[in-house]
Amino acid sequence: MEFNYSCIVTGIGSFPHKEEGEAISLILRDFPHIPFWPQLPKRSFLEGMVAQYSEGFPSLKLDKKDQRLWVDTSSGFEEEVERFYQSIEKEDIESFHISEDYARGLSLLKDLSHEEVRKRIKYIKGQITGPITFGLALTDQEKRPIFYDPTLREILVHHLSFKAKWLEKRFHDLFPGIPTIIFFDEPGLSAFGSAFSGLNKEDVILSLNECFSAVKGLTGVHCCGNTDWSLLLSTKLDILSFDAYGYLENLSLYPKELRTFLERGGILAWGIVPTGEEILKEDAQSLVKRFKKGVEILSKEGIDPALLRRAILTPSCGTASLPIDIAERVCHLTAEVSRMLREE
Repeated sequence: MEFNYSCIVTGIGSFPHKEEGEAISLILRDFPHIPFWPQLPKRSFLEGMVAQYSEGFPSLKLDKKDQRLWVDTSSGFEEEVERFYQSIEKEDIESFHISEDYARGLSLLKDLSHEEVRKRIKYIKGQITGPITFGLALTDQEKRPIFYDPTLREILVHHLSFKAKWLEKRFHDLFPGIPTIIFFDEPGLSAFGSAFSGLNKEDVILSLNECFSAVKGLTGVHCCGNTDWSLLLSTKLDILSFDAYGYLENLSLYPKELRTFLERGGILAWGIVPTGEEILKEDAQSLVKRFKKGVEILSKEGIDPALLRRAILTPSCGTASLPIDIAERVCHLTAEVSRMLREE
C-alpha cells in the first residue's frame, strides 16, 4: 500500500443541497486532490443511506410514498435469490449498477474529465454504506434486521461488494490510471458492544473483510461515533476514518493496535472539522492546533509522528443535516486546515 501524502483532504459523502451542481462546485473547489461524488438525501428518499444502495436486492419492497423499504421473504424469494447468485457467478457487475435516480451526484464524474481538474487528482473516492449499518437498518417483513439472518447477511455482503466493484469499475473506465478509494460508511458500528446490540465480532470482521476484498484500490471505513476501535483495526482496511474532533482520545486507548495498523501502511483519515454546532466557534487556526494536539497525544503512546502526518483530513461526518451555509463553511475550513498544515 503506497500513500505518500500529508494532510490532503476528502469528504465523507453527504450534502444538504438538492441540486447536484451546487455540491459538485464545492467539491471541485475544496477537495481537488481526492474528489468524491456527493450524496443528496434531501433531493430524494432514494439517496438515503440505505435506499441508495438497495437497488437490485432480492425481494426488496420499496414504498416511496411512505419512504419505507424492506425485504419480503414470504413469496418468490428463492427465485430472486437464484437470479442474484447467477449474476454473482457470472461476475455481472453491470447488474449491480447505481442508477441516476439513486445517485444524481455521480454526474460529478463528467466534471472531473476536464484536463485542468484531472491533473490535480491524486485519488477518486466513492462511498458505499457498509454491511453492518446496511444490515441493521434494512429489515425483513417481520421488522427483523437482515444482518442477524445468516442467509440474508451473506446476500447483503455480496450485494454491497458488487456495488463497490461497479463503482470502482466506473472510476477506472472514465479515469484510467487514477487510483481509487472506496469507503464503507459504518455509523452503525457505534452500537457495537452496547447492551442493545447483538452484533457478533466475528460476523462483523468477516463481513467487512469480504467487502474490502472486492475492491482493488484502497478501502476505508468511516465511523462517526465511538466504537471498539480494535475491531476495525484488526480488519484488512487501508484507511480508518474517524471523528478526530470528538473521539481522538477514545482512539488513543488502543495504541498497540493503532501502531500495528500504521506500521503496516494504514492511514488515518482525521475528521478534524466538526459537523455539529461546534463548527460555529472554530476557525482554521484552532483546528490546526487541535490536529497538532492529536498528533501529540498519539505520539505519547509510542506512535511515530511521521506516520500520523501521512494522513487524510476530512469533516467529522457528512454534512446533509446542516444548513447549506454551514455545510459550505465545513468544506472551506477543511480545505484551509489542510493548506496551513501542508505549507508548514
